[in-house]
Amino acid sequence: MTLRTVRELRDATPFRPFEIHLSSGRALPVVTADHLFFFPKKPEILVALPDGGFQIINPHQIVSLGAKAAKARASKA
Repeated sequence: MTLRTVRELRDATPFRPFEIHLSSGRALPVVTADHLFFFPKKPEILVALPDGGFQIINPHQIVSLGAKAAKARASKA
């Protein structure tokens, strides 16, 4: 998994929440674009967690990225 792909998901317009799946089996939720930080001179990324904590991860730990399908809008009849 490349940092470019993670950055593209973070910078997508409109932003859609997604999860970063790690080799340990853990999934880190990225609930807003502001919850994901890239260091200017380091390969690691920081994920701010919904509970107020954070996790710094090495991109080599990322095995997949996932997002839930967008909800269909109810039609007005």
